[in-house]
Amino acid sequence: MDFAPYEDWQRALEETFFSPDWDGHPVIMYVDDTAAEQMQERFRLAVPLAEAVRQVVWPGGPRPYQDVERYEASKSADSEDAPAVLPLLACSVIAATRMAHDGNRRASNYHSHFSELLAGREGVLTSGDYTAVAGMWQRLAAWQVQWGSYRGLCTIPSPGDLPRSQARIGYALSQAVLRGTDRQLLPKFFDVMRARNTGAWPQPGAALAQGARLWDQAAKFSPAFRRALDHPEFRPLVERLLGRLANVWDGSAQYVAHGTPRGELLVRFENRRLGWIARFPRPGAVAYQLASGVALRRLGETNYYAVDGLELPTDRSLRAGLQLTGEGVAVSRPASSLVVLTQNESLDCRTSVDRFTPGDEHIVLAAPDAARDVEAVLQKAASPRPAPRTLSWLPRGWVLYPRVVFEDAVTLTEAIRDVKGALLAVQPAPQFKAALQGGLLLAPRLSRKLYLAGGEPDLVLPDGASGEAVLDGQRQEPPFQARGVPIPLWPRALGPGDHTLEAEGSALAFATADGAPGVAEPEQPVGFPAADGEAAAFASPGSDPVLVRGADLDTVGLDAAPRVVLCRRRAEETLFVSSDGRAWRVAEPSVPSWWSRLPQSPSDYHFEVYVRAGGGWVLQLRQGEWSAEPAYPQAPSFAPGPEHRGWADAVLRAAGAGSGELWDSFVELAREVTQC
Repeated sequence: MDFAPYEDWQRALEETFFSPDWDGHPVIMYVDDTAAEQMQERFRLAVPLAEAVRQVVWPGGPRPYQDVERYEASKSADSEDAPAVLPLLACSVIAATRMAHDGNRRASNYHSHFSELLAGREGVLTSGDYTAVAGMWQRLAAWQVQWGSYRGLCTIPSPGDLPRSQARIGYALSQAVLRGTDRQLLPKFFDVMRARNTGAWPQPGAALAQGARLWDQAAKFSPAFRRALDHPEFRPLVERLLGRLANVWDGSAQYVAHGTPRGELLVRFENRRLGWIARFPRPGAVAYQLASGVALRRLGETNYYAVDGLELPTDRSLRAGLQLTGEGVAVSRPASSLVVLTQNESLDCRTSVDRFTPGDEHIVLAAPDAARDVEAVLQKAASPRPAPRTLSWLPRGWVLYPRVVFEDAVTLTEAIRDVKGALLAVQPAPQFKAALQGGLLLAPRLSRKLYLAGGEPDLVLPDGASGEAVLDGQRQEPPFQARGVPIPLWPRALGPGDHTLEAEGSALAFATADGAPGVAEPEQPVGFPAADGEAAAFASPGSDPVLVRGADLDTVGLDAAPRVVLCRRRAEETLFVSSDGRAWRVAEPSVPSWWSRLPQSPSDYHFEVYVRAGGGWVLQLRQGEWSAEPAYPQAPSFAPGPEHRGWADAVLRAAGAGSGELWDSFVELAREVTQC
């Protein structure tokens, strides 16, 4: 069975929908027949998408997708890559778009399209076979969510969000209703909806869907999206998706395309005062200059930035949202009538968060239009229920609820869905599959699954779980109480050894020990016997008086020894500028043909560059923005002259991408070269 075309499509789909270019942007994996053809041309793929998937499925067999599941499992569990299910899931979305185009949205119609796409005719792949595909969607969602916003914001619904009639196919349908042109209209549509309704934002998905139908520019939406708005069976998915996108809307009518580095504008609470703090997914430049005189200053080596020149939070800025842009960067805060604060250990103060976390202590700030809903949720789910406070430093009309704790995620979610409104945006994050979290790791560098006995991790069950579980072959009686909060395993006194926990279709393996593993010492030393200044050609165990087991070369050969740095693939341009005044363009090697035949294929997201002398910086141009990564740099050690103008041009093109004294010395010398 040839998985090479399938793997080519896996890489193409991951680059298109789940690369770090989507950082901070909602991801909808919309793929129709036209989009698949365009991707095939863009990535120069020899085999069409549907054909690549047909080669690895067995229509008509008892488990048509068994080989895809085995292929997915063969990939390293520690890999950063997306689960190897993207081509099959993309085909499931194509089937949904075909169903949307013909206007018939019965579930049986979906499976007819899916079977025709992958088996060549209707009735071969049925709803009974589709459970495996639904599980793949859940694993993809779990993988994306664990990255936070780095691989894009997840829009795949949780099992609890799907109508009963769409419990399996709803994942694909949710990705098939909103194409790119529709998304570009949404900021303007949300701006109109907020202006028409001065109440709490975001509005419920049902209100947004009704508003989209009546909007005077609704004709600009795609025909498939307009049909979905009108169809009673399909509409719940549209409502949920619009609500999710409204939750993360930054209050601007302008659409920000993916690929633009995007930071979060957080509310900071310290010493009875509200302020702003910006957070990027990873540390960037030392400073950024934004519109309207606003500047960002990086705090130490963190990914947090002080915000200078921006008015302190007000009722208007919180409820309307903020978007600030600079050259190649944007920071934003979604419009909301709520602010949820928790302790930020990195900054030793409280900062705003996107969602409630069961078990944690929160401070909730509520505008007048949201206070009644907050009261209703606290009445049903908080333990204990705090009383509201009106304080002089709060925005006008806002109230504060201190020490808000929710012990039961299920009760909290149900209470929020009863009131809807602004609280929908802060309900607990969905849990797609069983997982282990926390625990006392003994040797993280050796194993991420080895814990101290008595410090076992907690079990987190997916939404809607029954609580049924088997631990080390023993069924748990009574079942775990699956209420959306971690279940501690340490009280079960498991003892040292290997352990397996089977829950909700997942098998979780881990080990416990009384102490960290020691370094194994051989009974006899192994080395190269040496005599008269020469060492033998082959190593062997023994008791020779002189055994060479290594060498101390001091600094001899240090500059000649190759050093390796990793570069991200698919940059528009990759340059290397060395400390001795040379610069050259770095060619990206192709992926070897034998790569896919490895038993556990490593990630091909990067390629290696050997730095053989001098050290320097790797410069990459991506989406119009330069990055500068250190590659064993040293201070420039040459006298500037006209022969170095190529080097200087490369450095100055990326002058704003690096930081630190070494990079500043490169830029300063490059400017001197231009005067030669």
